[in-house]
Amino acid sequence: MKYKENILTLAIFAIFLLILPSCSVDNSDLVTPPDENAPVKVYAFTPTTGGKNTKLSLYGAHFGTDLKNIRVTINDVDAEVTTSTGNIITAVIKSATGSGLVKVYIGKEPNVTELVYSQTFAYNSQPMVTSYLGGTGTSVVTGRADGSYNEATFRQPRLLRWSQDSTLYIIEEGNSTATTYAAVRSAKNNTVNTILSAYTNSLIERVRAIAFSQNEDTVFVANDSNGKSQMGIGIMTKNGNTYGTLASVWDQSGITWVEVHPITGEVFIGYHTNAWIYQYKNGLFIPKFRLPGATEGSYSDKGNVNTIIFDKAGTTVYIVSRKKNVIYKGTYDMATGTFTDVKLLAGTFSETGGYADGQGTEAKFNEPCQADLDENGNLYLADRSNHCIRKITSDGLVTTFAGIQGVAGLADGTIASARFNYPEGCKFGTDGALYIADYGNSRIRRIDLE
Repeated sequence: MKYKENILTLAIFAIFLLILPSCSVDNSDLVTPPDENAPVKVYAFTPTTGGKNTKLSLYGAHFGTDLKNIRVTINDVDAEVTTSTGNIITAVIKSATGSGLVKVYIGKEPNVTELVYSQTFAYNSQPMVTSYLGGTGTSVVTGRADGSYNEATFRQPRLLRWSQDSTLYIIEEGNSTATTYAAVRSAKNNTVNTILSAYTNSLIERVRAIAFSQNEDTVFVANDSNGKSQMGIGIMTKNGNTYGTLASVWDQSGITWVEVHPITGEVFIGYHTNAWIYQYKNGLFIPKFRLPGATEGSYSDKGNVNTIIFDKAGTTVYIVSRKKNVIYKGTYDMATGTFTDVKLLAGTFSETGGYADGQGTEAKFNEPCQADLDENGNLYLADRSNHCIRKITSDGLVTTFAGIQGVAGLADGTIASARFNYPEGCKFGTDGALYIADYGNSRIRRIDLE
């Protein structure tokens, strides 16, 4: 009889191992009751390879649920233990961990049990794409639920901003109907909240961008009203730990961007029609310059500016024109407040879009959206309808950084194997990782550039 029971146990465990890849790290059904006298066991973990910030699921028995009594190491480097159900521990791998044995330590000194998995973990230092908010796995979950990071759902996120206190602000596409309203959400300390909604605020209909003043006591909101709402540019002022009521300061439609200069604090506005850049100052909107056209001395008739960004010195400016599929680079004189030498850095002037890596105008984009600069002056850009993330050097060399052109999908992994679906937002976080608003997948993705 004992022999048959052992055979049955081994068969059940074999089936369990086969289904591990599809298990969710949040499977609350696999919870063991606390039992200090029960033997602690380890079975397997997944994934078996990854890089910085990879989330490991470690399967076993009688781990307990008190995180103070649980330690996980990979290659003798501690991982960050985040949860334990008793049967499943989740842990996040740190930078430069390296490949090696995976160990679990249960209990407190001097009564600590050490367990070692038979499988080693292969550390991969190349950039990895993971899902940060809005779900895991390959199923798209769309919704408007606030709550913890595991619970929160999103609908068509299109732009990202980080505040100085490491709060992530997510702008979602939409209008003013009950299920598809535009919204601004915040994510911090494992909590997602909706701070602005077109369903409850008639001033907005299609929020395009937000920007913080230098001391972050003011939020500027750009709204492409499309003739159905009452605001083009609005302001929210800080009241304690929250931002107060939204007030309109300009009712102009067709506003697509707002940016605050990192040194002077000047506020610049992207206006779609005739591709104008305005400055907001003392209640006035002052036209500063028009984006150049395809030929010498001409001007662009449309802009749909999806990024205005300055370098840290505040003297170099980059502008992304989604409608014309080009990226501009120019100089900003802080003393005179003038833009000069604004020229095409990369892309082919066209409304139809295309795809090509290469130098300068040899490159092609298809609805380039939000872009951000890394520490070395390279521009990373969400190339929406090419379903990939592009990289542009300061002299205009364009390469495909993550995803595959023309292949829409939802997959985490290396930057070569990852898949996106109409990515629009692209912003570096305070942790150095690149965050992507994956519009078609209703998810926030994260790329660690290790």
